[in-house]
Amino acid sequence: MKRRVVLHGSSTLTVSLPSDWARKFNVEKGDELNLEEYGRELRISTESTNFEQKQIDIENLERVGKSYITSSYRQGYDEIDFTYRDNDYLETIQDLISREITGFEVVRSQNNRCVIKDLTGHNRDEFDTALRRAWLLILDLSNESLNVVKKEDSINLKNIKLIDYSINKFSNYCLRILIKKGRYDYKKTPPYYHFVKSLEEIADKYKELCVFHSNNLKKVGNNMIDLFVRTNSHLNSIYKLFYKYDNQKIEELFSETQETCDVASDSKDKIAFYLSSISRDIRNLLPLLIEINM
Repeated sequence: MKRRVVLHGSSTLTVSLPSDWARKFNVEKGDELNLEEYGRELRISTESTNFEQKQIDIENLERVGKSYITSSYRQGYDEIDFTYRDNDYLETIQDLISREITGFEVVRSQNNRCVIKDLTGHNRDEFDTALRRAWLLILDLSNESLNVVKKEDSINLKNIKLIDYSINKFSNYCLRILIKKGRYDYKKTPPYYHFVKSLEEIADKYKELCVFHSNNLKKVGNNMIDLFVRTNSHLNSIYKLFYKYDNQKIEELFSETQETCDVASDSKDKIAFYLSSISRDIRNLLPLLIEINM
């Protein structure tokens, strides 16, 4: 539908609301509506449409239930009503939201049911800060992982897991903001969402690499250390390109990551498999980076 812009006074421009829409959501004279900018678009919404609730019965599916919690959070729900079979599952929920979810708290619990709710609200402007923090943590994780692989004795994985939890928390927060608020240029929201989710998956692969090495301690040769350093260098390069875009350097990184994947594929070492997968994921981020900067 189209609406004509009307001038009131010397500078006030107004557009009428569709009457069917106003009746459907009980919009009356004097009500306040929310307006959000998306580039050339304006999104108008009623206050009541901003609060989203979800009811979930996870039965006795512990691992699936954890994914339901993070997915509901990412999808922008403000209140989630969980039903489960094991009363002790409340402890699992509380542990998960404390480690990987920002702003959610258990507000009610009784028998085999609890309600978790967003107590903070979210601002689109917070996205960039949270994403920068996730980036820095992933770089820290890559360097810490390299140090872990260099060791030949027993490994304490606590620090690796703590970094990964923090990455999950900031990544989940970014994904939630993208669903609820989007980017100012709304067309960029899908590539940003895919980019952030892929970054989180890269972090998971670094963690899995460290867990594997911890369970299969053996001396790592210099060739594998060099391959690890190259992979971490690719990650650092795409981090810099994310904040200072350069087509020529992206072209070079396409070639460099492919070369690293080729070298890693010639090795039968399990660590090489992880490094090849990480390098390939970094390479797959490059088209998204181009799309974000178009």
